[in-house]
Amino acid sequence: METIAVPITLLISVATFLITVGGVWFVTQKRVRDLELKTLGHDKKHEQIISEISSLRTDMNAEIGSLKTEVNDVKVEIARMQGSVMALSEKFDLFIQGRLIPATSNVAIGGA
Repeated sequence: METIAVPITLLISVATFLITVGGVWFVTQKRVRDLELKTLGHDKKHEQIISEISSLRTDMNAEIGSLKTEVNDVKVEIARMQGSVMALSEKFDLFIQGRLIPATSNVAIGGA
């Protein structure tokens, strides 16, 4: 059998190359894992923000709906009051013109 002589420097160079490649691979994998963890953290924060915005939007929409209902109720009440004021104003005008006489009470004063 023949022995093949491999120079020691070649063996050291190959060993150094493999160690370097392994180290680079390890560091790269660690950085990739770290970036993945950061990405997951950012994704969770993003989902939380979206959830909070949706919640605020829902609350605001409910509040706006409630305020619209209240405004409509106030508008109806104002319309009723305007109708009453107009009716009283017409009656007052008729009274001033002498065409409306106040109703008299049937209650006898002083007792009989």
